[in-house]
Amino acid sequence: MRTLLKLLLVLWLVLPAPHAWGGDESVSDYVAQRWAGLFSDLPAQADSKKATYPLFQTSLTPTFFAPPLASPRLRDLAPETDQPRTQGLLSSITWLKGTFVTETEVARSQGGADWLQSRIPGDTDGDASQRMVRLGLTGTAGSVRYGMLSRSAGQAFLNGPDQALREVWGEWKTGWTTLRSAIGEQWNNVAGDSTRSRLEQTYGRVDLAWKRPTWPVITLTYAHNSLNSALEPLGIAPQRSHNHTLESAVVYNGMGWNARLASSYILGSDLLRGGAETTVRMQMLTAAFSPLNTLTISPTLGYREEVQDWSGVRTHSPSASVALQYRQSQQVLISAMGNYAGTRSSDGLINTEQVGVKGRLAWDFQRAQTWTTLISLEAGYSRMTNNVTPVDGREDISGLLRLVLAAL
Repeated sequence: MRTLLKLLLVLWLVLPAPHAWGGDESVSDYVAQRWAGLFSDLPAQADSKKATYPLFQTSLTPTFFAPPLASPRLRDLAPETDQPRTQGLLSSITWLKGTFVTETEVARSQGGADWLQSRIPGDTDGDASQRMVRLGLTGTAGSVRYGMLSRSAGQAFLNGPDQALREVWGEWKTGWTTLRSAIGEQWNNVAGDSTRSRLEQTYGRVDLAWKRPTWPVITLTYAHNSLNSALEPLGIAPQRSHNHTLESAVVYNGMGWNARLASSYILGSDLLRGGAETTVRMQMLTAAFSPLNTLTISPTLGYREEVQDWSGVRTHSPSASVALQYRQSQQVLISAMGNYAGTRSSDGLINTEQVGVKGRLAWDFQRAQTWTTLISLEAGYSRMTNNVTPVDGREDISGLLRLVLAAL
């Protein structure tokens, strides 16, 4: 009886097989699949053919940075090959399907002979002072992200010079809420020059953001930092301070416009003055709206108030600016910007005002399949008035006509 049952079971596994097997299949493959269907402990043949993912993936990307033109005056211009810039390479490695990402960036400043001559004195290692090295690690585990960052730039590096940074951070996101915290330290005088002071700062930061679709984005931030001076040469006053910062911001994005309102409160203690406190309050409103598809207007309003409790001096610093960009067509672009900033102290020792206006008209008057011709007219005006010492005031008017022939 047992022999008959075994025979029936074998026939049931084999006989239903297709009459023409063809391709890569075989009778043994079909039998294995039927056995896998009966016993879950035995994986099916199809599972063994799943694609395997590489352990890591690498990418290499060139990096480039050039600062915006500070002045349109002809005497300040230089050929593009001589303009200050940074060039480097960014290597990124993704591990375990994105669970870990490591980044390594190495960059070096180039060009700008006049700019390099104005470096901070005391550095004798020119090559090292022009380099920047950055290392980063980012990990992901469900709704938690974490990472580490290390960056060191020489004093002749163009972007963020003479700064070293070490930071560890973590982020947790659930629903509409995101919590992020970071601790770290940074310092200047990376080369350790004994003739210059070094400012060492340790800091911590906690951010809480609440973001819901079609609702304003609300963020709350608390930060604290301690500042200490080291390598104190003769003639340079030491510094010891501790600051607490509380900031809140509301951001709203609408149809054709957006706005951000931020308010900060800073409480600082000067440890060299027996913990004398300084209070700073800041408000900033930025917005951008487009009444037309071809027009964008971006105003900014700011106000800063500083109160020194140990002296009773109050310093007020209002500021305002507006930027306008109008694209009449694909060939014509008009942009303009104006700004105002003032600083006044209650003891009358500080009373300055700065006003600036800049405009640009660009016309792409001829475009071919392989090259384009662009002509632009730029003009600027700036004035700084010192009402305490009028002799320190200055005024500047500049203009520039630029013709660009570029290959597409």
